[in-house]
Amino acid sequence: MGEVLRNSPQLAGFESDEWQALVGHAAPFALPAGATLFRQGDAPDALYLVERGSLEIATRLPGDENAILSAIRPGEMVGEFALLDEGPRSARVRAVEDSSGLALPRARFLALLADGSPWAIRLGHALRRLVASRTRATLGRIVAEGLFDPGALRQLHAGPGPARAKGDPAALCAGISKIFGATAVSDHGQLCATAAGAIIASPGTVQDGLHIVLRGAVRAGVVRGAMQEQVFVFGPGCFVGLTGHSDGQGQPLLVTAAEDSLLLHLPARTLERLERERPAWLPALHTAMGRQLVQDQRKANRHLGRSLALSRFNHAGEAA
Repeated sequence: MGEVLRNSPQLAGFESDEWQALVGHAAPFALPAGATLFRQGDAPDALYLVERGSLEIATRLPGDENAILSAIRPGEMVGEFALLDEGPRSARVRAVEDSSGLALPRARFLALLADGSPWAIRLGHALRRLVASRTRATLGRIVAEGLFDPGALRQLHAGPGPARAKGDPAALCAGISKIFGATAVSDHGQLCATAAGAIIASPGTVQDGLHIVLRGAVRAGVVRGAMQEQVFVFGPGCFVGLTGHSDGQGQPLLVTAAEDSLLLHLPARTLERLERERPAWLPALHTAMGRQLVQDQRKANRHLGRSLALSRFNHAGEAA
């Protein structure tokens, strides 16, 4: 396989032997211009690494219209959700030009990740970074478009951020099955309490690790004057700050407490140490983080789609 993929920024960090192992477990694919690689709603079967050509990602909007989300060029990956989440394909991918590259089957990747294969672990990090960057791009479009449903707006309230709290983290974590290694992770985090309306993180701030919601709910959204346009709501068992943690570019949205909440803070250095010292946790960590990243990206896409559809409806009404 050529140097286009080997030198891809999306696959940065692979050692030579890790790269050769990845190539050894993948199979070539080729697609003529105009052909469909997969359709929205298809089963998630593989990840595709594009070496030649060009593809486009499109999704259906309300009213059965298609919206082009992004273009895929040589050196980039597409279909990454398949290795992170078991849900159906969330968009259609079509070849704009004759295209070719490598296809990595989902089942093979997950089996090797469970066995602790170094290249599979490395690829897991790359996939989460990629999904986070695409979510950030979608959120950027939501901000730039300035189109929103007034029903998504929430009043902003100034208030103190999270403060250290007392309690038994293990007991609180034990009932939340979505958290990877919940009872063990609780020994390494710090409990934080936050009142309804309090700001947890502001757009652009550098974040230290992650928060996990143990009780209550947290919302993340775009600031619209004195209001907050809600994009995500995170309940018990959800990570807060996953996009910024995964791509290293900080918090993209305003994060506030939707109600009185209790969070578990896991600093970045703690997460790095746990990954080194507890490799058996990595498959569960990949699954938990990957699944939420995919869900967040799907929610962001739907939010943008609703905004675009609302704008088209309003323009059609004005024209009439």
